[in-house]
Amino acid sequence: MAKVIAPFKIVGTLDDLNFYLDENKINRVRTKGKTGVSREEFQRNPIFTKVKNHGKEFGRASKKGQNFRGIALYFNNRAKDGSFAGRGNKLMLEIIQEDTTNQSGERTFEKGMENPETRDYFIGFEGNVLRPLNKVLKTNWTWDEKINKFTIENFNPEKQINWPDKANNVHLAIANAYWNYLDNKFDTHYSEEIILKKEDENQTIKLITDNPKPKTENTIQLVYLFIGFSIQERKKIKELKRSNNTVSIIGSK
Repeated sequence: MAKVIAPFKIVGTLDDLNFYLDENKINRVRTKGKTGVSREEFQRNPIFTKVKNHGKEFGRASKKGQNFRGIALYFNNRAKDGSFAGRGNKLMLEIIQEDTTNQSGERTFEKGMENPETRDYFIGFEGNVLRPLNKVLKTNWTWDEKINKFTIENFNPEKQINWPDKANNVHLAIANAYWNYLDNKFDTHYSEEIILKKEDENQTIKLITDNPKPKTENTIQLVYLFIGFSIQERKKIKELKRSNNTVSIIGSK
């Protein structure tokens, strides 16, 4: 019997094929009336072409996703949920599927990125979907890409933040990165991290990063906003678990 390689589970019958999960929850396929499909038949039978092609492209998406997750690793390690890696791979696959040059199974991330619209796919990607930016930060903000500056005017920490239980400090920082997705290399610059108490008075927040290396071909600029929380006990600050924190891509170019 053959193993199904795809980013989703297939269960049911299609023509003479029976897709099922074995005792180890491995997705397999066999033909009706037979004990299973041999490896040779799986490779030879054209009915499996769509599954095989999808598996190839998902493999490429997984490799690209690993590099993508490292771009803002310092933030991602502090704010993510259990679906983070899978959602990153899904985003990479969606971009691969925008490749209109190659046939299914041969499509690539690099060709998908030639579609100008795919650069916007990154905006709104959340490290932690349990705490998305639009639920945590309840005020307007601006990002000035010319001087790499993030601003919140007249910020009121207590009223304009959705605070987790017990937290009395909020941490704000940005990261500005250039990702060369062809060479799988990135240059990431982090701003200072501002820490505010819940009861602090209104103030203007300004976060600035250094300029990454000059942008080259096959490069995309990604801007991340991090919002974390901590408990202050006397002079000691203890950060809350990453499930309470937020990191979002707020810009791409």
